[in-house]
Amino acid sequence: MEKKKYNFPEVKLGQYKGLAITRHVRPVTEKTLDIEMVHQTRMHAAYRPTQEPAKRGCRALLDFAGYMDGKEIPDSRMEKVMVVLGDGKLMPAAEQAIYGHRAGETFRFDFTYPAEFRVPELSGKTAQFEINLRSVAEKHTPELTEEFAKSIGYGSLAAMRESIRAQKQKIHEEGADRAAGQRLLEMAGANIEVHIAPETLDRTADNEMKLLGERLSRSGLTVEQHCKNSHTTPEALRQRYRDEAESRARVMLAARAIAEAEQIVVHPEEVNAEYRRLAALQETPEAEIRKVLTEDAVAAALAAKKVQRFLLDHAEVTSVTDSAEKE
Repeated sequence: MEKKKYNFPEVKLGQYKGLAITRHVRPVTEKTLDIEMVHQTRMHAAYRPTQEPAKRGCRALLDFAGYMDGKEIPDSRMEKVMVVLGDGKLMPAAEQAIYGHRAGETFRFDFTYPAEFRVPELSGKTAQFEINLRSVAEKHTPELTEEFAKSIGYGSLAAMRESIRAQKQKIHEEGADRAAGQRLLEMAGANIEVHIAPETLDRTADNEMKLLGERLSRSGLTVEQHCKNSHTTPEALRQRYRDEAESRARVMLAARAIAEAEQIVVHPEEVNAEYRRLAALQETPEAEIRKVLTEDAVAAALAAKKVQRFLLDHAEVTSVTDSAEKE
């Protein structure tokens, strides 16, 4: 199938190198490190078998089956079901029945089906469910000690803390780069000379207003009421949507033009790697990601990231660490 070709308007680049920007870095506070240190102990928590009565937070392995009028309810039997009590994955009546019982016990509890249950013949009726509690395990979280730090590969608690600090700092630096790069691309987009068809911007603004109206109507509101509550007017709101559409178009066109001018390219293997990254990130098969995102769209996004990196490398950057209050 032949790919659809887009006719992009002609772009004349303005200034895009040497742009001045302040790059804001989030601080890594001691409070953040305290929280992360404790989080590490929770990540290394383990469940240990116990003969104590089951309680909230315990992990239970169980079999259960439903009975009505002395007969087993079809398709009600399940075996070796693993649940953590209190996480909401087990029906409340079953969870309450488990509390106080020990591993190895078998017991029953009554359950009344809703009046309009999905299986009509069970609607409103009371059944008995039998639970065989195979095992109960209690969660044990290690204490934040020197021994714990050494057990997960650090020389000491202090070394663990500094390693976490470095990891957090790297994440915050990368976030600052992304924000600054996006801002630089927006500045470069504002500096280009290009004709964007007014009817395209009007159409986008009208569509945004229509979508807003539909969302508001589901809550019983009108656009006029929303604007009054937001201290604006429908005309001002539409103009904002139009301005945002123009800004997005300028950013996209600037990214394409700068990539061409600076010979910034995206290779097929980079596109394939991005599909794999997105599939892993979203825990979705790569084939499904490819149905939603075309190769051209992925390549354009990767090119924009490269352009942002180029702009950042060729900008007059002032880096500041924000105050802890913004953390």
